[in-house]
Parts: sequence; structure tokens; C-alpha cells
Amino acid sequence: MKFNKLILASAVSLALAACGGGGSDSNSATTPPVQTSPVSVTFSGTAAVGAPLEGSVTVKDAKGATKVVQIGTNGAYSVDVTGMTGPFVFRAAGSANGQVYTVHSIATSADAAGKINITQLTDLIAANVGGQAAADYFDQFDKNAASATASTIDAEAAKLKEKLQAILTALGVDANADLLRTPFVPLASPLDKALDAIHVSVDASTAVATISTTANTSVITDDLKQKAAAETSTPKLAADNISAATTDTPLVKKALTDFIAQFSNAAPTVDALLPFAATGFLSDDVGAADFFRHLVNEPALVGATFTDIEVHQIDYSDPAKVTARVSFTVKTKTGQVLDRLQNWKVRKTDGGWRLLGNLRTLELEAFASMSKNVGANGACYRTGIYFNVIDRTPSNNTTSGVVDHIIITGPGMPQGGLRYNAQSAGAGWVNTVNSSDTYVMSTDCGGISPMGDDGVARLPDNAVYVVTAYDASNAKLAFASGTSDGTYALKVQRRPLTLTETKASTAFPTLSEQSLAALSSYSTRDLTLAVSAVNPNTVSWITISEETSGSRSGLESTESPTAAGTFSTSFKLPALQAGATVKSRTV
Repeated sequence: MKFNKLILASAVSLALAACGGGGSDSNSATTPPVQTSPVSVTFSGTAAVGAPLEGSVTVKDAKGATKVVQIGTNGAYSVDVTGMTGPFVFRAAGSANGQVYTVHSIATSADAAGKINITQLTDLIAANVGGQAAADYFDQFDKNAASATASTIDAEAAKLKEKLQAILTALGVDANADLLRTPFVPLASPLDKALDAIHVSVDASTAVATISTTANTSVITDDLKQKAAAETSTPKLAADNISAATTDTPLVKKALTDFIAQFSNAAPTVDALLPFAATGFLSDDVGAADFFRHLVNEPALVGATFTDIEVHQIDYSDPAKVTARVSFTVKTKTGQVLDRLQNWKVRKTDGGWRLLGNLRTLELEAFASMSKNVGANGACYRTGIYFNVIDRTPSNNTTSGVVDHIIITGPGMPQGGLRYNAQSAGAGWVNTVNSSDTYVMSTDCGGISPMGDDGVARLPDNAVYVVTAYDASNAKLAFASGTSDGTYALKVQRRPLTLTETKASTAFPTLSEQSLAALSSYSTRDLTLAVSAVNPNTVSWITISEETSGSRSGLESTESPTAAGTFSTSFKLPALQAGATVKSRTV
């Protein structure tokens, strides 16, 4: 229900939340040897996934040597490979449209001094050449470089183009375009429109890629272990509705920008916002009127904007309920990030496109969480994944039973999944492993520490965690809204830091000595807390809880840090009950 939960602090505990197969079938008797003569040239090209990437490009040669360069304006990169030995693989890692991406590409020495694109399509080409997920092929390239011959690369590029030809033609891509080498301009050229429209996901455990389109009418799979020459039938991605999706995409984005424009100069009324909602609006278990009532009382939204709007999919399967799935970033008037909203829906109605919320009957969030816990005995650290689970209206969860608990599965979760038991309406759920909203993977604070640094380091960026509901007899239940398979999916863009990385981090916020003294003295009901070393580019969220001999209470505040990464805020704690004493305070 919130547009912000980016930086957590916990007693005085200060927490930082992070915003993201098979081998070659080459035959040594017939495959040309890896080139051993050094080259003295530069590779250049564009790193993009539709939108240009912001980040870095790493090139690795046949001997495992690497070189890293920063991506420039509009996705352009250039890397000098003088003295390195071909062939080469490339990794572009960074962000675009508020999302974290890592994509790969491949080239021989003969490609040097020419253009080499790095996109989700070249990632597929590299993966097909290597016979495994491109990330794994890159990591092991010094052992498998012999598979990267010019003939194999060209064959895999041609086969991929054959599979995508209908989409490429429909979007005006030149018939002679080379997906690997033809230069293009992000946000402008037909090839870039194709990158916007074509989506790729790879299951590294099976080395199978799934390729789909924004139009959501055609899905094909690609077994990366099978070479192009061995494919007896070539699945082809259909272009059904792709033209409609290309036309509708800017209209979907306009519906979102028109909505936030109501906050340009002042907070609008709830009645002014209601026409922007489609029938059936539901977001984190809250209907349109209640959700908008929350928004108009959030001062940080006045002058705010929606940026990095990404239309992932437009579902045309039901003409009466054409629905787009989108993600977007909420920024304050001063450009600070307030939140990144995933899996929102926008529906086409007689009056145009209208907001539908995320259609979830639970409030759900997930992100990596690293905490530095400061107390009288010094500091200790925890790292893991924070899962916010709140049920505001238990009666609407499912159509077939009462939710007793949920199980969360995904990378790093316990065998059998992570269990959260249902709580009363509006209360936060905690897991059964460490009785917390955060699943602690590694810690030196005592308690359970199920993963070492190696295990945490192996967790992928953009990991997907699946939430499944069960009744008291452990029978699976289907959520009533917003999902086709009865589950909800949460994406964690960046893996948690390892415990070693967490302890070395300089990114934790700091409370002033005066603030620490006020907390520990318990002498006042009015507390002013001064905080420094926070990220000036994001809005901060600070909460204080107090445990007394009779109860526990809490308050929270949203703050916009200064350019120096500081802010000061005041809390007025509720009056103590007669005879009660304060046991602890946590910030």
C-alpha cells in the first residue's frame, strides 16, 4: 500500500535495503583451433534491452583475460582489446527502465573494428553457441572458447533470426539486418522496437530459454544445448497483435502519466482520482477509494512523477478485458526515488486505459535486506531477504478456503519453502524459521545462519519468489485475483550482500550521538532523531518502536534526505499507561 520502503533501520539497528548446462558439442578433430595471435583493435556497439543500458561492459578473451569499460551515452560502448586473444565474449551489466539486467554477446577476432551489439537477443546467440546459459558460458569461457567459431556464431544468429522473422518484419526491421552486428539507435530504430517487444527468460538449470512478446499471443522455447544445425523443426514466434501492442504501449504509459499529473501542484481529491481507476481496481488488498485516500495524504507525492515505465505485456486473449502489465518508478518533485512498482495492471475500457492496481489480495513486497545492529555490546550484522506480508481483508483472499499460511519458494529458500503463518487483519506476518519478516540467510548476531558467503553469492539478481497459499490441512488454495496459476510472484532485483560484503559496507545510515542518547535514556516522549549517511537519491523510511511492560507501539515517517545524505525528524511517542515502564526502543 506504500509507495516507499527503501531503507530500513533497526535498535539501534540500521538496515540498508538493496534496490537487481550442457557443454559445447564441438569436436576437437574438426573444430579450428582457438586463435593465438594477439589482435590490436577495438570493439564498439550498443548495449540495450530496448532502453539503453547504464552500467559497464566486460569483455573476456579465450585465455580468460578481461577488460571492463563503462557504457556511455545511449548505450554506446567501446573497448580496446589490444593484446587480448580471440574469440571474445561480452557481458553488459546495468539498469534500464528501473530494472537490473545482465546480457551477453560473442565475437571472433574477425569482428573486431566492427559493431557488436549486446542485447537479450545476442545473449541467446552466445548461449546457443556455448550450449548453456550465457552467464555460465561467459564465466567458463577460457575453458570453452573453442566452440566460438565464426561458422557456429553465424549459424546460431541466422537460426534465431529465422525464429523471430515474423516479429522483425512486422516492426519494420530491415530484411538484411544482422542481430549481432547491425548498428541501431536505442529508442529510435526498428531493431530497437523489436527489442522492446521481444522478451527472453532463461532457466539456467535446464538451459531452456522462453521467448515471448509484449502482445502475449505467442511463446516459443529454445533448448540452448541443441545446435542450430541439429534442429529438425524451427519454432517461430508469431506476430499476432504485435502492431496493436506497439500502438497501445504509449497509450498505456499516458494513462499512468496523466494520473500522476493530478499531483503536479497539490494533492488532488479522492473524487478527482477515481475516474482514473478501472472497475475492479485492487492494489495490495485495497480498493480504489481507500488506496487513493492513502496517496492524497502522502506529501512526497506532490510534484511527483512516474518514470522508467516499462510495458511488459499486453494480454489480448479476452477482448473485453485487454490488460497491460507494467512496472514504473515513482520519483519525488526533487527526483528522489520513492518506490519501484512491479506487476501493476492497466486495463483498456470504453473511455481509454485505466489503472487496475496489482490485483493482489495480500500486500506483498520482497527485497534484499542487510542490517547493522548496534547496541551496548557493539555491532553485529545480518543479511537476507525481507518479505512484507499483510492481509487487510482476509475474506477476499481465495474462492475456495481460508488461508492458514503461505509458502514462499525460490533461490535460497529452505527446503520445502519458507512458511509465514496468517495473522489478524492488518498485522505483519513473520516466518517460522527466525520469527521475523526477514529471512536471515547469514548473521554473526547469533541464531540461525543457514547460508555461508558462497551460497549467498550464488543467488541470482532478478530472482523470482513464488507465494502459494494453503489452508489448515495443507491443501493448496488459489488466490482470488490477479494471477492465472493461483500464485503470486515477487522479484528481488539484487541479491543480498554476503555477510563479508555487509560488514565491509560503508552504506549504513548513522544516528547522531544525541539521538542515541535520547533513545537509551527513555527520558522523553518527544524524540528528535538526526540521521546521516543515507542515500540522497532515494526517499528514506524510518520507524521507531517501543516496548513497555504492557504493550508495544510503533510510528513511522517518510523523509527526503538533503543532498549531503542527512535528515532530522521528530516523533511524539504515545503516553505511557499508568504504571508501565519502558523496556526497549528500536529505530
